[in-house]
Amino acid sequence: MKPTPGARTPADTTTTDATGTTGPGSTAGTTGPGSRSRTRRADRWLRPRLRADAGRTWLLAALVLVTVFTAAALPRLADTTADHALRATLDDIRPAQRALSATATAAPQDAAPDVLRDLVRPGTVHRAGKAFHDAVPAPLTPDRAPAAHGVHNATPAEATDPGLPRPSRDLPPRATLSTQSGLDRATRLVSGHRPRATVHGPQGHRRLQAALTEDTARRMKLGVGDTFHLPGPAGTTTVEITGILAPRGSSTHLRDSVYWNAEESTRRPALVTVPPEPGGGAPKHYWHFTAFLHPDASRALIELPDGAELFFHQPLDTGRLAGHQAADAADGLAALTSGAPAARLQQHAGVGALTLDPDLRETLAGFQKEHAAVQPLLLISGLGLATTALAVLLLAGVLTAERSRDEHVLLRARGASLAGLTALLTARAAAVALPAAAVATALALTLTDGTRTGPALTAAAAATAVAVLALPLRAALTHRRVQTTAARTDLTRTRPSRRRTVLELTGLAVLATAVLALRRDGSDDGNALAALAPVLLALACAILLLRCYPLPLRLAARLAARCRGPVAFLGLARAARAPSPATVAPTLVALLVALTVAGFGGSVLTGIHDGRDRAALAAVGADARFEAPDAEDLLPQLARRTAHAPGVTHTTTLRVHDDAELPGVTDHLTVALVDAPAYARLARRNHQGAFPADALTVPRGTPAGRPLPALASRGLARALHGGHAELALPGLELPVRAAVTRDNTPAVRDGAFLVLSREAVARARPDTRGTALLAPNTLLADGDPDPAALHRIHDKAGPHADTRVLLTLRSEERARYADTVLQHGAEQLCTAATLGAAGYAALAVLLTLLHAVPERRALLVRLSTLGLPRRHGQGLLLWESLPLYALTAAAGALTGLAAVPLLGPGIDLTALAGTPDTFPAHVTADPASLTLPPLALLALAAAGLLLQARLTTRAANRPTAELRTEHQETR
Repeated sequence: MKPTPGARTPADTTTTDATGTTGPGSTAGTTGPGSRSRTRRADRWLRPRLRADAGRTWLLAALVLVTVFTAAALPRLADTTADHALRATLDDIRPAQRALSATATAAPQDAAPDVLRDLVRPGTVHRAGKAFHDAVPAPLTPDRAPAAHGVHNATPAEATDPGLPRPSRDLPPRATLSTQSGLDRATRLVSGHRPRATVHGPQGHRRLQAALTEDTARRMKLGVGDTFHLPGPAGTTTVEITGILAPRGSSTHLRDSVYWNAEESTRRPALVTVPPEPGGGAPKHYWHFTAFLHPDASRALIELPDGAELFFHQPLDTGRLAGHQAADAADGLAALTSGAPAARLQQHAGVGALTLDPDLRETLAGFQKEHAAVQPLLLISGLGLATTALAVLLLAGVLTAERSRDEHVLLRARGASLAGLTALLTARAAAVALPAAAVATALALTLTDGTRTGPALTAAAAATAVAVLALPLRAALTHRRVQTTAARTDLTRTRPSRRRTVLELTGLAVLATAVLALRRDGSDDGNALAALAPVLLALACAILLLRCYPLPLRLAARLAARCRGPVAFLGLARAARAPSPATVAPTLVALLVALTVAGFGGSVLTGIHDGRDRAALAAVGADARFEAPDAEDLLPQLARRTAHAPGVTHTTTLRVHDDAELPGVTDHLTVALVDAPAYARLARRNHQGAFPADALTVPRGTPAGRPLPALASRGLARALHGGHAELALPGLELPVRAAVTRDNTPAVRDGAFLVLSREAVARARPDTRGTALLAPNTLLADGDPDPAALHRIHDKAGPHADTRVLLTLRSEERARYADTVLQHGAEQLCTAATLGAAGYAALAVLLTLLHAVPERRALLVRLSTLGLPRRHGQGLLLWESLPLYALTAAAGALTGLAAVPLLGPGIDLTALAGTPDTFPAHVTADPASLTLPPLALLALAAAGLLLQARLTTRAANRPTAELRTEHQETR
């Protein structure tokens, strides 16, 4: 039955839907209240599309989940690494160095006796201690543990009693008399009674009561009722022991307590070493112990030699100090030494000028320096990972927009507004991304231990915004004008617009600015543009590759057109026509940034390892070094055992003189007398000032008195001016000349040096042959020695030698440079970020392959009905996609290689490597990091294409069904 003329059929009825479009299927004007009705219509439009594309919906949700989790977790992991490193740094120092300590003098020459007595009164000291507690600068906080403050004699006084122990006969023990606060709460009485405040006797003959700890009484052989005497300029002070005290608390508490460890001899006597005189001799020792007085007896301390000193030790809760707060804490401590905070502290304390202990401030400043050194590496790797992840999110949005392009063209053609379409696509993306982002953020905050949530939430919000806005913004840019059909894209024929040209030139200008800033200013932690330099370099490479990609593609297509067979020509033609620039650009950015970060990050790590290796080699001279101190000789059996040790390939012995002179040139240099051929081979193998062995040899028949040729340090050779000088060794003088000049040599660690042939010296002075002047005292071993075996040889050599032989291993020296938690954490984060970027690059390849599955399946079905073999179908897919991946892999390797000379000079890795400043570490190109990731990309792309071709060509067995549904599959 035909419809009545003028009546509307269901296909012709229209309504304004959630996008503002007029679409089929309902009657106009039947909507209810505005917002609720629009929500219902949007829901009816959204749900079927999400259900129909459930696989891609879940894939997008998983991508957002992983990306937002990574974005939120990475800042917190960096904070956690810094926190653990700071705690490890603070745990490695003494408890006294973790406290805020200060002293104030109360010496007789500073003020009148009445003023000094008022200064050391318990009330004054307590008030000053309270002011010191309140002056702790943020972010540091005072600990609940008891503070230690009081008065003690400024200089430990000698206790001349003959019954006190003396490690060195001529050095009597020294005593500190202290009125440390809180002693009643911190100790328990073991015997006797606590000291009283009474001070007996006239000035110069005072008699005081004191208490000792159990350890002090036992070591100093003092008990209740015993006395010791402290002579001074005005007389002798007698101290009577009235009680023995035991500290309260466990051994762990006592070991970590600032109260008991701020002063070195508070809990037990300290053995003090006095170095020998410059003329020689053995070091001497004496005991230093502390006796506790009643606080009201502090006035007697003024009369001791050098007067009294007020001390304040405020324990700090360093466990609550975060790594990012170290700089603020160091600045706060520095402000207490000068400036307004220092003036306020001095005014409130009322005890005169306070001298703060710099240990904690220096520790925090050292940590901050190391933390600043690792920031460029973390920023470069983190920004590379972030850029790759955001590019993949953009790629996912672009691919979704491309897949729905025909539908969006139809909606716009039927009246949909651009704002309505954008809002609807935003709701579609948000319905998937927001729940996944919320779950990812909650997981990241729960599973990580960072102290700050702000950076994590900001990064998570940025990643979520990209995931939500990528699809609607791409659709808005594509459909800002109403189209009747989707325009054909052809990379070889499309001419870039002026807008694109301006954007590309702007990007290249920003890159040039970043490179110049990095090379001029270095990689300080405040230079964000410099940290972006590797990413910008990859973006610039992507811009150039997008510009240049059509040229080799057009040339290859022309060459393929002349060849036999259609596979290569069809594949290259599809490579030029199939992908749009909007699809190719995010893929290129993700792949190139990942490859650049991997190559440059690997080069950075290689530079760190090479710097440590060079510094360790310079410190040791070979893979192992045995040396006898104090000019002793090495035992012959030590050299034989070392030569046969596992892993040792070469050994050489030499004599090193540290006390040589060149009169008129220098009064101190190091001279090495070596076996020239063996030593030259060692220097050549280790690349330490290689030289020809013949340069140090003296031909037979050379007249006596001729200067001996020597390998000289560069500065020393300049001082010689090409002439010769008399070398003065203990018991020997020789004329020498600089035959070879080098910056370093294996035998000498640093300073000016001369290397002479031992045989040449013996020929010039036959009387030295077989004497201690030429006998080896150093052995250098090369190869890959077993540390345990060398340590066993070293231990066996000890009992038979007059002095202890020193063993230094290159592997142990290298490990010493990398023993900080911050260095380990930074390298692990850098490696994880590089692997994460590689994972996102692989995901970009997967997304592009999945996007092309329906179209390629339909193409292969059509071609199989025309007789194309399955093998040719696989070749067609390879010719279509591999050119882009091959060029991207080559460009990524070249970009990573170019980043080393462009960006490397602006990055100083010395602090991160932990090496001395004399052995700086720089970025070094790593062939494996530059070549393996591009090869892995090619292998992944080829494997994915072959797998895709194998799966899609199976459709050739049912061509009728595939051809019938190809239109639905390609939508």
